Amino acid sequence: MDPSDFTANYAHLSDNKLLSLWADRNTLVPEAVSALDCELKRRGLNKQNAARVKKRLDILAAREANESLANQVAAARYEHSMRHFVGWEEPRFSSRYPGRDIRTVFASLRHKYRVWKAFRDHTGHWPTFSIGFHFLSWLAILGFTGSAFVWVGERSVSRWTIFAIVGCVLLLVGAQGLGARLMRKVDWKRYGS
Repeated sequence: MDPSDFTANYAHLSDNKLLSLWADRNTLVPEAVSALDCELKRRGLNKQNAARVKKRLDILAAREANESLANQVAAARYEHSMRHFVGWEEPRFSSRYPGRDIRTVFASLRHKYRVWKAFRDHTGHWPTFSIGFHFLSWLAILGFTGSAFVWVGERSVSRWTIFAIVGCVLLLVGAQGLGARLMRKVDWKRYGS
């Protein structure tokens, strides 16, 4: 291949791509290395940054290969809504993990903290009613579920009783969502502007 072909190809590449190629120069033919060196000198790029730039580009490429474009868009929208969140209406939680993944639980806890922190940053006060209700409602749900398991274990109960207990737990979870919404409104009325 003619050295001028290498020069023409390198002229169209971005600075980051050129530095990434420089980090892998031992895989190139000598004519390509000399053309790349000339292009780097022409642009005034620092060759010492080549390894760092290549590592960053490799990380980005691996992330793009692992995550679909739809997930990336959803994550970007979530971050945008969190940055511009003001008021009692909580931004919708979206997790990049599958629904039954334990990491979703940790992501939802992080989301709650970020919402509470955004409220504090906006009003100067923590949303005490929302925080208290969140933890107390989960304690109530877990306490009811645990006591129901103990009660069912001590007695022989019918299938309908088990369905009723499961229905009560689902009802409590639904009531928790409504109560959390009410507590956010109360916090906003108390501290919001």
